[in-house]
Amino acid sequence: MEENNYINQNYNLIRLKKYLNYEVSGLVLFILSFQVFIFIFLASAAVLIFTPFMLYVLYTEKKKGWLILFIIIVFIPLMVLIVSFIFIEFSRPMLFISIGLFYFYFFLLRFDVNEWVREAGAKNQYLRDKKKRELELKSFTDNFN
Repeated sequence: MEENNYINQNYNLIRLKKYLNYEVSGLVLFILSFQVFIFIFLASAAVLIFTPFMLYVLYTEKKKGWLILFIIIVFIPLMVLIVSFIFIEFSRPMLFISIGLFYFYFFLLRFDVNEWVREAGAKNQYLRDKKKRELELKSFTDNFN
């Protein structure tokens, strides 16, 4: 059971890595730069869809520092954005700042997630090698006893 849980956590971590390393082509960004509202809508939709999964993976991996950084970099400016909707002239710049900070957080997180996946792969390889050595040792001792 513990092995299945480890595999599931590893799978979620690999999925998070895949999503964080996904790149949009330059042509798509160029076309969307002329349609600012569509770009903002798509960027906001990606944030809303991806955030629960990202928070789930960070919570299951027990990365409390990254969760606290999320609150500082993303959640607090989001609350300021919600309050700034009272003052219409401040809402649009705050929207850009909030989305920009969120994607900056993704950018920073991407480097650590890549490292976590490498560490998990190395740990998995070590466990397989250890099990293989134990089986070889058991086979060797059984043959000579």
